[in-house]
Amino acid sequence: MSSSSSSSLPRTPPGPPTTTSPPSRRPSAHSHLHAHAHTETWPDSPASSAVSFNDIEIDVAGADSDWDDRSEYLQVQRRSSTRGPYGAGIRSSSTNGTIMARESHVEREGVTILTNDYDEVDALLHSIYEKTQQDAWFAPAPSAGAIADASLGGVALRVSSAAPTALPGPATGDAAPSGASTPGGTNASGAQFRVFPYNAPHLVPFEAAVRALNPAGAVLVRSAAVTAACARVAPTEYSIFVDAATRIQVLGRMADLPGAEKDQCGAFIRQPPSLVLWAPAVEALAPLAAEFEEKLIKFIWRTRASVLPSPIPAAPNAETTATAAAAARRRDSHAAPGILSSLFSASMSAFGAASAPTERDAHDETRVRTQSFASLSDSRFREELGENEKPSAGPGAETSRAPSAKKPATLFGWSWRLQPKAAAPTSRDPEKEAGSGKGAERKLVMLGPLYAGCGAGLAGYFVLSGVSVLLEEYALDGDPTRFALMVTLPVIFCVSIFFCLQLVGNISLIIGPVAQYHENSAFYSAVKPAPNPAVDNNLPHITIQCPVYKESLHEVITPSVLSVKKAMQTYARQGGTSAIFICDDGMQLISEEDRQERIAFYANHNIGWTARPGHNKDGFFRKGKFKKASNMNYGLALSLKLEKHLAVLEAEGASEDDECLEDQAMHLAVEELYEESGRRHRPWACNGKSLRVGEIILIIDSDTIVPEDCFRDAAREMYESPDVAIIQHESDVMQVAHHYFENGITHFTRRINKCISYGCANGEVAPFVGHNAFLRWSAVQDAAFDDPDDGKRKQWSESNVSEDFDLALRLLLGGYTLRWATYSEGGFKEGVSLTVVDELARWQKYAYGCDEIIFNPFIRWWRKGPISDQLRGFVWSIAPVHYKIGMMSYMFSYYGIAAATVGSILNYLLLGLAPQLDRFYLHSFEILLACTVVFPGLGNLGFTLLEYRLGHRNFFAALIENLRWVPFFLFFFGGLSIHLSTAILAHLFSYDMTWGSTVKEVERSTFWIEVPRIWQRFKLSFIICFMVIVMMIVMQSDAVPFEWQIPGWNWALNIPLSLVVGTHVLLPIVLNPWLMIFSY
Repeated sequence: MSSSSSSSLPRTPPGPPTTTSPPSRRPSAHSHLHAHAHTETWPDSPASSAVSFNDIEIDVAGADSDWDDRSEYLQVQRRSSTRGPYGAGIRSSSTNGTIMARESHVEREGVTILTNDYDEVDALLHSIYEKTQQDAWFAPAPSAGAIADASLGGVALRVSSAAPTALPGPATGDAAPSGASTPGGTNASGAQFRVFPYNAPHLVPFEAAVRALNPAGAVLVRSAAVTAACARVAPTEYSIFVDAATRIQVLGRMADLPGAEKDQCGAFIRQPPSLVLWAPAVEALAPLAAEFEEKLIKFIWRTRASVLPSPIPAAPNAETTATAAAAARRRDSHAAPGILSSLFSASMSAFGAASAPTERDAHDETRVRTQSFASLSDSRFREELGENEKPSAGPGAETSRAPSAKKPATLFGWSWRLQPKAAAPTSRDPEKEAGSGKGAERKLVMLGPLYAGCGAGLAGYFVLSGVSVLLEEYALDGDPTRFALMVTLPVIFCVSIFFCLQLVGNISLIIGPVAQYHENSAFYSAVKPAPNPAVDNNLPHITIQCPVYKESLHEVITPSVLSVKKAMQTYARQGGTSAIFICDDGMQLISEEDRQERIAFYANHNIGWTARPGHNKDGFFRKGKFKKASNMNYGLALSLKLEKHLAVLEAEGASEDDECLEDQAMHLAVEELYEESGRRHRPWACNGKSLRVGEIILIIDSDTIVPEDCFRDAAREMYESPDVAIIQHESDVMQVAHHYFENGITHFTRRINKCISYGCANGEVAPFVGHNAFLRWSAVQDAAFDDPDDGKRKQWSESNVSEDFDLALRLLLGGYTLRWATYSEGGFKEGVSLTVVDELARWQKYAYGCDEIIFNPFIRWWRKGPISDQLRGFVWSIAPVHYKIGMMSYMFSYYGIAAATVGSILNYLLLGLAPQLDRFYLHSFEILLACTVVFPGLGNLGFTLLEYRLGHRNFFAALIENLRWVPFFLFFFGGLSIHLSTAILAHLFSYDMTWGSTVKEVERSTFWIEVPRIWQRFKLSFIICFMVIVMMIVMQSDAVPFEWQIPGWNWALNIPLSLVVGTHVLLPIVLNPWLMIFSY
């Protein structure tokens, strides 16, 4: 941008004439002066040539103090910070000193000196300033070389981040392993910012505070709207509700900004009246300022009758300043487990009435939070309420989400399609509920137990029908040896129960009730919890825990973090606090360049993270087939040690001058883990404040999108239902490749999630799928166990592939409830497998986990028997019977799929070679017909009608969508059998079967790359299938005697086996998009 690009840009706006500035040659570069500024005082005399602050003194040297780079020098007296700029367990220190610097082309921190050498940063600064500083349009024209007007705002952009420093190896002491790097401190004190307007010493406190806060950019707004809004803040108030869903903090002075709640992306400053806005991305600054300007104008107009007598609030005295500082420290220090991160001391009434101050004793500090909208009328307040915050009938009410439609005809009051349901009047009293700590009692839907009972009864009928056949045959020939076949009855029951449950379930989709899908019940939430002042005024701290490995930072981790940051901003403006806690298992394994990039990204977004040594590195062992559980356990163990040391530091009254208490406790926790490992394996960790675990944990994967407003709903629901340990949200799919394989898995995932929602609405116990779920931290700690392998207390099972099922079972046995929620309406999104290899690996892990739960490995049968302790405990537990039936049918379904290949081969040989078979034997062709009718036939019809009856889709559109994927699932499920069999047998024979992490970014490939991969990955199934094909050819030829031949026209024998073999051979070919497009 040229110097004449806009007349509205006060490049050197006039201000208090602190120096004389004769026209002279301008400096030739942007120069910055480092300052940790606190209280700014400007000289009254125009002839003064000094600017002083609490921590810094700037003397403009030279005869005329004219900023000419031929003669002037700037002397900066600085008190240096001793905060450790490295990481866990590392400190650095510097002494006080005087920095003498001749202003040149070197960029320093602080005041930006005017120059003609513009670059892209200047272009952004000018553009953002023009869009955000509307009041600057009315400023007088600047004179050359003048000092910027202190009454105007400014813009600061980060031009570089703090570079992490390489740490010495173990030979030099207690540092991280040789060649590693760990980040510096909680804030990036080494980051550099460029400030506009230039020649603006009054922006030094702003730049210093922004540098400590470390956003991508920040805007200082001093406008009429901001001044008017600040005039409505009493000295005892520390927040402003600019609208019904946006609460913005109020700080006493600019020096308090580093302790602000960063996720609010805004803070009012009392003196001078101003507003500071910041954002994690530069492009978000201008829209953010415009949004606040609009909200402020509406706020001022709405509250125009409630202006305080004093037009500008008085500067805080020593007492209020101390209170504000304590409040800032409290905001910056996350709540420990079991302690609510308070926003107000007392409840604010539903329409904004002021509440009385109360005393908090968390750290013997007093925090006063009041809101004074005394004249705000009911109607005006309701105009600000969004659709999500309109009063509802409460969590126990039968509020329908069905779309409005013409009321269909009914038969005896019953309609086949869901009718719109009028909201019934409610007698819910929020104040009484707040006192009791519980919401309305959830009803218990019994449809799920009914369907489970019918399915189990049908499976029992099939088993007994086989017994009846044996009895009939015994009555004819009197041969009792045939009753030996009854040993197969338990196997038949277990394999057929899933088939029977699906049959009953599909019929219920067609003719069963569906109104419960839109109503809350004990294990299901379809309606958001209603506003509750008791929890809304005292929102808990929420930790977002995300395990990551070697995923791409830009393509996978960054979109997920930015999505979470939007939700954190919404929650912060609603009055809550939150933090991201990443368990990074790839930090010590990736390249140095990628590591530095991750560290900088985590620092810029205020993310706390832990990283453990690599597997088998210096004797360190990462437990588990799937390392996710041990990764999260490692991070949680460090967090718990941090809490222990933090309590000691607080009790001792430790100083925070050099480093915050959380970081001090983190260093001590790191040292403790280091000592426990025999001083061999030092963990890496950073940002102790974000490593503290709040009352609620949101578990996400590295490829996840979350809704912008979901945290407060979880807090409300957890508060209203103290027995709920997990709220598992229904997830939609986040697509990245959009090829036909991903589209097919997307359709399958959405269909499965919809069926789970329907089952939970019927009264089934909600499943826990391991991500996109809110966990009550106290419940997880209650369900923790002592690992017999190492004696350590752990939350996640490292000896099970299905660690989510293990945790859910322990919570259920502990008396907690699991709940499935759909009111996010697809706001939670998860990634799916992008290749058939990854999807097969996922199914193999499920099969391995199910066999792990049901059976012991063969080597343990002589000591413990075939059935595992976990299954015995589950069967004899207090869990509901219908939940046991449903879970066991799900686990046994993997055995049914795995048995397809072996069963088809046995059927081919037995029916083809045996002279006769007992009628007890069920032919494969009969099983094939039954599965075809129930799964692709009745299943697609039932699901189509369910979507239509719920009002989600048009009947024909749903039918076409479901039918078009039938060929896809024919090849997929037909080709699963051998792969699931290998996983099940691997566990039974104690074979060490491991799986890598799922590929989450698109990797383009070609025909010549995929062919070798297919052979390498699928050679076992290819060999088995080709052997079967050869056997079928030989059995039809003259190479065998006639009486041993199996003719090809015997389609009842050949079709089932041919279908199994064909789908296994074609699975990696037909379902490989890069192979089918024949790109080379």
